[in-house]
Amino acid sequence: MTRTVGEVRSYAITRRAPGDPCPLSFSQQRLWFLDQLSPADPTYNIPYAMTIRGPLDVVALQKSLDALVGRHEILRTTFDNLDGLPVPVLADPWKVELKTFDLRRLKPEERGSKARLLLKKESVRGFNLARDLMLRGVLLRMDENEWIFLHVSHHVAWEFRSTALMYGEVAELYAHFAAGKKPELPELPIQFSDFALWQRQFLQGEMLDRLGAFWKEQLKDVPVDLGLPADFPRPPVPSRGGKRYPMVLSGELLDAAKALSLQSGVTPFMSLFGAFNVFLHCCTGATDICVGSPIARRRRAEIEPMIGFFVNTLVLRSDLSGSPNFRQLLGRVSRVVLGAIAHADLPFDKLVEIVRPPRAAGRMPLFQVNFRVVKEPVPVLALHSLEVSPPEWIDNGTSKFDLSLELVATGGAAGFFEYSTDLFREDTIAHMAVDYERVLRTLVEHPDVPLTDLEVINEVRSRMLQKAAAR
Repeated sequence: MTRTVGEVRSYAITRRAPGDPCPLSFSQQRLWFLDQLSPADPTYNIPYAMTIRGPLDVVALQKSLDALVGRHEILRTTFDNLDGLPVPVLADPWKVELKTFDLRRLKPEERGSKARLLLKKESVRGFNLARDLMLRGVLLRMDENEWIFLHVSHHVAWEFRSTALMYGEVAELYAHFAAGKKPELPELPIQFSDFALWQRQFLQGEMLDRLGAFWKEQLKDVPVDLGLPADFPRPPVPSRGGKRYPMVLSGELLDAAKALSLQSGVTPFMSLFGAFNVFLHCCTGATDICVGSPIARRRRAEIEPMIGFFVNTLVLRSDLSGSPNFRQLLGRVSRVVLGAIAHADLPFDKLVEIVRPPRAAGRMPLFQVNFRVVKEPVPVLALHSLEVSPPEWIDNGTSKFDLSLELVATGGAAGFFEYSTDLFREDTIAHMAVDYERVLRTLVEHPDVPLTDLEVINEVRSRMLQKAAAR
């Protein structure tokens, strides 16, 4: 039977037979190679912290984390280096690291600053991919019945959806262990290694040729660099140092953007992303703009309950030439996004291998800017009989890209710009946050006016040119 792009849904992922290879997924392999170049780099750490109030049962929490890792093999998979190639090894037995620090000996006014120092230290502590479990925890005891719980995972085994899955399972496990009962979660139909093997079997032959042909055409003659107006010269070897700057859009503006999306037959993501491309045009003058955007590839029922790294990065190439108005641009953006989603089964590292884009020192291939919209925030970990605060991401002082914008589009849109401190000062990013909001508002209010006729776009572009000339 001839397979076509999108037919992946009809091919079942089954358990590996004894003796079958246990490969890494393509995305895992890329992170492993990056780790070999910079071992224990915290860039791909995923740290979340929350406050817990009430009589926490530490033993039950430890048992819950241990059971979670036992249930999801990906969290206890380490990676040996065999002649320069990664070889997965399943840890057995295992016990999740749960460091505990008792801060009650300190004066109450000193505990907060000490907690922040410990959270930062533990968040940036790297993972040894050849030895460590891919999940660890820290408990800070702030008072008799007040704790801060930090969990840190590595991206090689984790993504956004995994956090919600962890909280759901840990909540159920904790309730049982705290009550002295044996938890009974349903067995997972497959493990991540089964998916990785299936992915490698699927991505070959005609399917690989079809996906590769689409992306080769889509990214033909792609620009090497977007040309962002950086404050500092780009170093030959990026430090990956980074910071986050808050970005907030009002509920009124987000509602207006959603209404325009409905009128124009596009999704809210497309409208926010289209405005981001116009903002980047203001910053750079470019009309051929490539932006990365992550997409979760959880299209199969057997994958839904699994913790793992199922995210792929799409390269979205937008054409702003000819001074379209915003509504016309949204039509172009819609075609680009839908085409990319239809061909999203080609992992980013395979895409780079096939497209073979021009490379430049210190730059990511194909794109240097990332854009993401999250439909809902990370849920709260609901531990039985305890009050738990919403989880907060702990800044680990890194940035994967030159510039990223992430928005959580619920009510209003609260998010952040993440930026490379090799390239930008904070005040520059603060101006960018204001400019994006102004550009989006103008485009939503005047969707039928050509971009070159919009005053705010010309104003921002003129300021960026002056800044570039002054460097």
